[in-house]
Amino acid sequence: MRQKTMVLIAVMLLSLSCQPPHKIQAPHNQPSSDIHTITAPIIEKPFNQKNGVSNNQMEYYIRRSIQDYFIKFCESQIQRAELDNYLESVSGPIKTAKMDIEIRQGEWDNCSQPIGPQSRVGPYIVILKIY
Repeated sequence: MRQKTMVLIAVMLLSLSCQPPHKIQAPHNQPSSDIHTITAPIIEKPFNQKNGVSNNQMEYYIRRSIQDYFIKFCESQIQRAELDNYLESVSGPIKTAKMDIEIRQGEWDNCSQPIGPQSRVGPYIVILKIY
């Protein structure tokens, strides 16, 4: 009886010390394997520097449910000017676009931009095509 109790305690301790396997994350700025065709609102937000100061530069975001995804143009297959022209042709207060997108994970500001590096990291969107 005592041996069964000891074995049971050993198994319980062993099971408590085991951890689930860690999720392997893809390297930063790597494309996902999923390309989505979506129709979503595109909004503009002011860019705020690390110190909280706005420099009057506006950035585009795609609103998906409750999250706004930064649009990273340097990895997109369209330029900001193309999106500007498209949005000018959309009537109404809410500007929406049908597009092929890819959600990526990584650094937002690793392009050669005049704002300099800002250490913003997280999910962002790359636009592959706009309809």
